[in-house]
Amino acid sequence: MRTIFVKLFMWFWLSTIVSGAVFFLIAFNLRLSPLRDEHRRHIESQQQEVLGQALTIYGSTAAALTEKEGSPLSVDVLQRRERGPKVYLFAADGTPISQAPPPALAAAVRSRLAGTGADRPEGRIVMVRVQGPSGRQYLAAVEPHPGPPTLGQPPPLHLPPLFWLQVAITFVISGAGCYGLSWRLTAPVRRLRAAAQGLAAGDLGSRVKVSQRETGYELNDLGQDFNLMAARIEKLVLAHKQLVRDASHELRSPLARLNVALGIARKETAGSAAGALDRIEYESDRLNLLITELLTLSKLEEGGEVARGEIDLAQLVEEVTRDADFEACAANRHVHVTSTAELKLHGNRELLSRTLENVVRNAVKYTAEETGVEITLERGREEAVIRVRDHGPGVPEDQLTDIFRPFYRVAESRDRKSGGTGIGLAIAEKTVALHGGSIAARNLPEGGLEVEIRLPL
Repeated sequence: MRTIFVKLFMWFWLSTIVSGAVFFLIAFNLRLSPLRDEHRRHIESQQQEVLGQALTIYGSTAAALTEKEGSPLSVDVLQRRERGPKVYLFAADGTPISQAPPPALAAAVRSRLAGTGADRPEGRIVMVRVQGPSGRQYLAAVEPHPGPPTLGQPPPLHLPPLFWLQVAITFVISGAGCYGLSWRLTAPVRRLRAAAQGLAAGDLGSRVKVSQRETGYELNDLGQDFNLMAARIEKLVLAHKQLVRDASHELRSPLARLNVALGIARKETAGSAAGALDRIEYESDRLNLLITELLTLSKLEEGGEVARGEIDLAQLVEEVTRDADFEACAANRHVHVTSTAELKLHGNRELLSRTLENVVRNAVKYTAEETGVEITLERGREEAVIRVRDHGPGVPEDQLTDIFRPFYRVAESRDRKSGGTGIGLAIAEKTVALHGGSIAARNLPEGGLEVEIRLPL
């Protein structure tokens, strides 16, 4: 849920669904309101009709009793015997015949006869004209009575036909639309990320594909800026590599002449200058080693093809261990193999031998005196695993990956006093990557540093 694509997709989708549901409910209620009014008018009309029919029957009976008995008392007796709304009998001019009619009803009858107040609440009565046996006209009226409990209430809510099918179709169509929109909006970000990953992996030619027709679009302009930055970085890095390569080649000739001059000087000078000449020879050897490693690193960084053949890793490890142990004994240290396995690998023997030699020599420099460097060779799933462990001070956790950078040195325990060039581990990292493997360093809980090399078989 953290990617911009997922966030855009979910927000677009939820917004579409929620807004669609709100619009549907609003439209449904707007359509339902006239239905409610029509339902109310229909109920009131039916009530008026039924009440009018009953009122006609009741009024005729009351008029007949009034003429027969000659007294409104009989009407009141009938009213008490019958169930239903209270009906009152009036003369044709609105004079009450029934005893004690409600004042509101009497006023409504007079207003109805006068032709006014029919629209006011007090004028909304049910009144019919009835005729007695003698032909005399009467008015039968019922006092205002509240409608049935369902009157004025909305009809029960019924979902439209195929409602859930419509919801499902809307869900799928809106999801597809929002997915396509989110994918298109985040496409420049994905291309930019892929180009950035390529550049970080060492592909200096990694670029973002941008459209010239979308000038002004922020993400498109960001891609163009990234390409400009990548082009400048590539130019600077290539210029740096070319400088190192050219300088290394140019230094070879004067260095060779220096060695020749050094040999002549040894023959022509007295023994008192031997110490100075030895120092010159030592520094010349170091310079020669540095130039060789620079040229090797430059060759590996170019990623060119190298000669490959079948390598016996167990034999290679034994040879490097034997040579490193011979050198380590002079410093009261030793190198030994703790375990080995018979493994064969297709690769460049010279480069892999130099890689393992650089790692082991680096471990010998920093392991404590009277301790040893331990080397193990074992088989992984489909890879050979070589581990080189020392008993030194280790490396700060935040610098474990930096030690494989050219000329990088850890402060204090790993400074220039160690005599190294700072390129050995960088050559090891490039060689292992050239063979499709990986190299990593980690501090052990009991102390010391362990470098692990994994090479696919």
